[in-house]
Amino acid sequence: MQDVKITASLPTTYYLLPTLTLPIIPMKTISKTFLALLLLVPALAAAASTAVFLFDAFSRVNVTLPLLLGAAVHLVIHKPLSKNGCAYVMAHECSHALAALLSGAKIKKISVKKHSGYVLTDSTNTFITLAPYFVPFYAVAAGLLYFLAGFFVDIRPARPYFLALSGFFLSFHALSTIEILTGPLQSDIKKAGGRFFSYTALLLLNSLFAAAIIKLMFPELLSFKSYLAEVASCTKGIAAFLHKAAIYIINTARIYIRS
Repeated sequence: MQDVKITASLPTTYYLLPTLTLPIIPMKTISKTFLALLLLVPALAAAASTAVFLFDAFSRVNVTLPLLLGAAVHLVIHKPLSKNGCAYVMAHECSHALAALLSGAKIKKISVKKHSGYVLTDSTNTFITLAPYFVPFYAVAAGLLYFLAGFFVDIRPARPYFLALSGFFLSFHALSTIEILTGPLQSDIKKAGGRFFSYTALLLLNSLFAAAIIKLMFPELLSFKSYLAEVASCTKGIAAFLHKAAIYIINTARIYIRS
């Protein structure tokens, strides 16, 4: 009779230790975040200084009335106008294209539809990507045409109409930009470096651009040198406040830790 060898073995159980996987943050994101932190205080200072300046300028109704009337007209019709997105898409893509030309990029194709569009270029940068959010394209185009017309005809009688049209276009740009940036994350914002960097840069750029536009339209209302000095002073003040706040928080934390 043949012997049968029977073997028994205990089941082997393997215990896998949990592994900690740290998210990999791209170096571009880190650098853009650091740059945004550097720009944050000047951006806040520029926004505050510009707000004070605009309030003072617009309070001089005898000078800025046509501009304010144009903006008021747009406010009334903004909602029905925004239903046809082609006007905004056109300005958006043309701003990309203008920034591309100024940056030396080659434009291969421009597509504008009712609710979408794109500009195809051979290269890009942050200026090209964010241009539609701080360049009021229609207002810039109107200003350029008004300036060029001055070489051929006397444009002084048309100044109130130009100011009213500029007010309309500036209001269109401001409200449309706010609606876009407060909505779903735009691909432009993501490409530029995310919300924190893009919104910080746009706050600074829109503030400076607004002051520059009003300076060009009403030279007597603003000394740009004084404005920049005010921005610098405000930046210094905000930085000093944040420094004191940080020291206070650190010292308070040390007291609690020691106790």
